[in-house]
Amino acid sequence: MPKDARGTAEEVTRRGFVGWAVGLAAGFVGLVAGIPLVGFVTAQVSAAEPGDFVGVADVASIPVGEPFGISFAEATRDAYNYAVLPHSVYALKKSDTDIVVYSPVCPHLGCQVFYDRQKQEYVCPCHGSVFDINGARTAGPAPRGLDTLPSKIEKGQLMVQWIQYKPGVPEKAPV
Repeated sequence: MPKDARGTAEEVTRRGFVGWAVGLAAGFVGLVAGIPLVGFVTAQVSAAEPGDFVGVADVASIPVGEPFGISFAEATRDAYNYAVLPHSVYALKKSDTDIVVYSPVCPHLGCQVFYDRQKQEYVCPCHGSVFDINGARTAGPAPRGLDTLPSKIEKGQLMVQWIQYKPGVPEKAPV
């Protein structure tokens, strides 16, 4: 039998045992939940900042003269929010050193455009805006052509800076 502070034997009651077991279980749960929290607070997040360039494709894999759809994921961090966001772009390779990257977001209301290979034009399925192979508006309610995205080539890799632009306005302005 356990002894109390005076050195005399103390009887363990059922209520005392349950209180001791609940306290031990609560401490264990707190420890298990606290370890990831401490790791999250103290860890350095190695995500890209909004506006960083992201490698999306090898330049050699992009065909010349035809828009090439590329999908990629971008890790972003905004204050305490960390997310991996999927994006897609169209890359039009004119030469090994000249690639134009277009956002597939229609500048009318933000729908996703697709490239029609037979007609050689980008088409918005929502409201019928049409853009030529170079992104210029040829028909529909879109107030401007397709938005180009900043890009560069580093060590044979196409790097793209994802920027979301305001839809429905004639000027190209970031959101």
